[in-house]
Amino acid sequence: MKSHRFLLGILIAFAIAFVQASAAATRDVERVRVGYSVGGLIPFPVVVARENNLFEPLGLEIELINIPPTLAVTALVSGDLQYVIFAGTTLNAAVRGLPVKLVMVYNDRPLFSLMSRPEIRSVKEMKGKVLGIASLTSGESFLSRRLLKEAGVDPEREVTLRSIGNTPDRLVALRTGVVDATTLTVPVDIQAEKLGLRRLAFMGEILESINGGLGVSERWIQQRPDQIRKMITGVFRGMAYARTHRPESIALVMSKWKMERDVAEKAFDLMLSTWSENGTASDQAVQVGIEESLKVSSSKHSVPVSRVADFSFVRDVYRELKAK
Repeated sequence: MKSHRFLLGILIAFAIAFVQASAAATRDVERVRVGYSVGGLIPFPVVVARENNLFEPLGLEIELINIPPTLAVTALVSGDLQYVIFAGTTLNAAVRGLPVKLVMVYNDRPLFSLMSRPEIRSVKEMKGKVLGIASLTSGESFLSRRLLKEAGVDPEREVTLRSIGNTPDRLVALRTGVVDATTLTVPVDIQAEKLGLRRLAFMGEILESINGGLGVSERWIQQRPDQIRKMITGVFRGMAYARTHRPESIALVMSKWKMERDVAEKAFDLMLSTWSENGTASDQAVQVGIEESLKVSSSKHSVPVSRVADFSFVRDVYRELKAK
């Protein structure tokens, strides 16, 4: 009930903003450059908000730049981008000491599934099996190992880890029996199911993980806190629109991500289940992300949550939206 009142408040505020559209049209509109990846559904809140002109009443014109995650963070630091939707990459960069921070995490659960050959029926049956991963230091491999540990399987001693490469290569390896299981992102996991492979677990139901959100430079936090609040407001409006306009949102998924309807519908529902209502991640989830990043670099230093995230903006915006 509280969630429905919150969504209603956002939509009412959005309706009022449109009534004032004539005034909005006369004021300056800022172009904002946002780095993202077209591969998965993680950018959807920003995409749906942009497609439905939800940023315009806020005085923002969003330009989406398709760019690799590591380059996106570099562009963030240089000022060529104002925001990135690569939450995990932003966290890793902050742990390494780059002047960037997370200001919103709207996707705090992984959009991945552990997929297996059909003869394997549970995660516990992974003992003695071969798990295909992108690399030993990839984000999905950390998630796979965390999931196995949750099920009582030691990923270091009871499972053989085999580096395969990116998602298409891992799917081929699974289909041909080179590996017994692997982690696949939405919607590739759904397509794998249609090929007869088994979903052992949807990780979004089990694990917390920093996935989708907004990363900014520390310089931007100092210089443009007003714009950051507007950007966060627009993302919340996109999320509210998606939750209350299911047919239109699924049509957008089908169009932008080139999916068949049945795949788009399932992918959309899985995506919604991973969204954070208040736009933040728990300190525990952030700390897990920090520890995983430190493992990759073999660093022994401790990194506080405050070094990688500043959720003060999103808490303020969320509180204001709930009050309307």
